[in-house]
Amino acid sequence: MASTADVAHQPRIFFTAPWDPVVVRRGDALGLRALADEFAEAVAPGLSNRVRDGRWVTILAWCLVHSQEVFRMRSGPSVSTASEQRARYGWLRPLELMWVARTIELADEAASNRSMSGQRSIRRWRDTGQLPQDRFGMSEEQFRAYRQTGMYGGYRIAFRTWPGLTENGDGWTPGPVAHDLAKWLDKQLGRNLLPTWNTNRAPTVGKGEEHIWWLRRWATFNNKGRDYDVNTLPRLGDDFKKLPEKEAVQLEPIIFGSIREKHEDCRRRRSIALEVAKSSGTTHIEICEHLSQTFSSDPIISYLARFSRLADTGIEAMDLIANQLARESATPLKTVEGNKDVARACKDLRAAASEWLSGEGSGSAMIGVTHCGKASDFAQTITSVEPQNCVKALLDHHEQRGGGLLWFVRRGLHVELCSTPTDRVAAPYRFRLWSLCRLAAQCGVIKKMPPALSNGDVESSEHDDESE
Repeated sequence: MASTADVAHQPRIFFTAPWDPVVVRRGDALGLRALADEFAEAVAPGLSNRVRDGRWVTILAWCLVHSQEVFRMRSGPSVSTASEQRARYGWLRPLELMWVARTIELADEAASNRSMSGQRSIRRWRDTGQLPQDRFGMSEEQFRAYRQTGMYGGYRIAFRTWPGLTENGDGWTPGPVAHDLAKWLDKQLGRNLLPTWNTNRAPTVGKGEEHIWWLRRWATFNNKGRDYDVNTLPRLGDDFKKLPEKEAVQLEPIIFGSIREKHEDCRRRRSIALEVAKSSGTTHIEICEHLSQTFSSDPIISYLARFSRLADTGIEAMDLIANQLARESATPLKTVEGNKDVARACKDLRAAASEWLSGEGSGSAMIGVTHCGKASDFAQTITSVEPQNCVKALLDHHEQRGGGLLWFVRRGLHVELCSTPTDRVAAPYRFRLWSLCRLAAQCGVIKKMPPALSNGDVESSEHDDESE
């Protein structure tokens, strides 16, 4: 039997991390995401791929205004410290989740085709009786992480940078535009559907139980109301129609600027959206070519098409290699290299790499572009159209410089699978053009969604059910 001293010196394992598996993002197979984001910021500043529905701006403004009333009674107006901001979000989070629950309840099967985070959890919560204490079907960790993965987390860049949404762009204190949008949505819901509470008394509720308080004070959250779908719910993903006139009129100037206010980011968003609408291009790369030509004097946008072609051909080659590994954990390298489609993709990739390297944009001439070298590093590895060389170079670059989950690796004379087939599906590198033009169509800035962007070829927003 071991002595006490022996036991004290035995190695031990302490579990300091949650049991939930760590999710590794898979959308940066070539390590070009940071540079793609710089291009995206040039063409659509103040957006993200998660800002994709003007109706959610209205809904979140409503949530911000109503939760602010309660927060001020409970804690006061200050949101200057991290703890105050956590407390502020504690009152906002239940409302955004209740809007997701409202949409699932009222839209039923059509709810899944709307931009919403946490749907799976809320569906479980709905199926198990919607008990207030159950945190909308989420674990404690998922509930806490919803601050980043939820709808307000996705749209907070808008609430911090779009004029008038929050005071001094603090992201928390509703500004005049947020109040106007909230009043409009109040009218659409009607008096009987609004949350109610004693406005003369601060709520008494324990920390982390704000959702229980809201579920009792807004018991009518899943009632329909007048024209509830068109006037209150997030829009379907393939719905590009203009929003109700009064809503669109309030959203347009904060997203695309007005005659009186010459907000630089707003003007850029408007000019890009109008040019995309003018373009006769039928594909994403053709739109990028149009923008590169139209904004040829811009040191970043002028290289948009060149970068898009390099990134797209690289991802196409990756997809073709993935298809060769669909049924096997390892495949001979010769089999992959001998595929005719892979050989064609290698020619396209070599041409795109040469085009990138031949331009001034491949060096330091792209002023203000931090990650330009990432594309140059990739292009410089593709030195031959021969599949025997091109495939090896692509595989090595993916393993050494790709971001997120590895799809496969080269080991000797074989290509070995690293992830499941569904994990190997990656979105192409895109530049927020879909989100920008969808918002422009909803506000009436452009008449309709450009055909090249309405076919679903959009960059993954990684928004739905991120907390799962």
